[in-house]
Amino acid sequence: MPIGGGWKGDGVTPLSFDYPISTAILYLGGNDGDLADTLEAVENISQTLKARGHTVRVKEVNQKNWREAVRTPGEVVFNLVEDHGFVLYMKVARAVEELGRAQVGLDMECFKYVVSKSRMKRRMLANGVSTPDFRIFSRRSKFSNVRRLEYPLIVKPSGEHAGIGISQDSVVIDEVELRDRVKYLFGHFPGEVVAEEYIEGREIHVTVMGNGRHVFALPPAEIEFGGEFGDNWSVYTYEAKWEKRSWEYWSARVESPAMLGRKTDKRIEALAVKAYKVFGCRDIARLDIRVDDKGRGYVVDVNMCPSLNSGDDQDATLASVKALGWSYEQFLETVVAITYKRVYGRLPDRMRERRWLLAAPSKSV
Repeated sequence: MPIGGGWKGDGVTPLSFDYPISTAILYLGGNDGDLADTLEAVENISQTLKARGHTVRVKEVNQKNWREAVRTPGEVVFNLVEDHGFVLYMKVARAVEELGRAQVGLDMECFKYVVSKSRMKRRMLANGVSTPDFRIFSRRSKFSNVRRLEYPLIVKPSGEHAGIGISQDSVVIDEVELRDRVKYLFGHFPGEVVAEEYIEGREIHVTVMGNGRHVFALPPAEIEFGGEFGDNWSVYTYEAKWEKRSWEYWSARVESPAMLGRKTDKRIEALAVKAYKVFGCRDIARLDIRVDDKGRGYVVDVNMCPSLNSGDDQDATLASVKALGWSYEQFLETVVAITYKRVYGRLPDRMRERRWLLAAPSKSV
């Protein structure tokens, strides 16, 4: 039975292993909400792969040991070293690639977009990927360049991820509030600031998997804003993502598949796959899309390091996996398999490839 209106991923059977492989999980520890999620993901990935017969080595990474850490044995590497600004992450990622290892997810070419929302927005604009109209501020920018934008706007630090720097105060309704928010972000975060038109509508997250022609989208997940969001902005803030003590966390619930209607389903799927290819995403990524009341989609973020934490029952990617009918174990092994094949050109010996989506994605938007 079709899921979410007939997505390309419907009916795809996950890859399963007959032959064990070795994996390495490199991670950054910490107590912040997003880092606590990473620690939980490390445990879940490790225990799941071990239970399936694979060899797993886990290494906590810091500024002193990163050169040693990247040599942790493993045919496939999960790089979960997501520090603020991605400084340490970049060192680890580059070193792993130089060693010829299979690293799950983005490469150095993609990385320049992860660390710069402003660069990401410019690329979407240049390649015809629908995204809210925007302006980029440096510390020398004049505010006159936003006159053609329609308020409200949402204002974000360009160099952050995981919702860092995004709160209810991020949405501004006039130039006075815009000036105050831009000034605040310059005082708390390095780099540029992005202001984009706030799209009133639904928050849809689409996870895309695969490489080259072998790409498909999972059923869409929706962040449903209930409770006190009725009197606030429907924004997926840092608090809504990570802070379990906040009203925002408990009022923002994920549901998959999102019921969008067949025409909107196809439009959003095509938009997600197009963005995935425009940015050269690898293996797996999540596209965050706002959908207005006319069913038009706008990509607001490209998450090339989506959470793989099965312990988070509000994770959009895992909700989509469940809607597809896969178990977490099947999903994780499939991610490992497509990463392995991308780098080594083949699947591991004695691996049974049951059924993989070989058809090209639907027509681009």
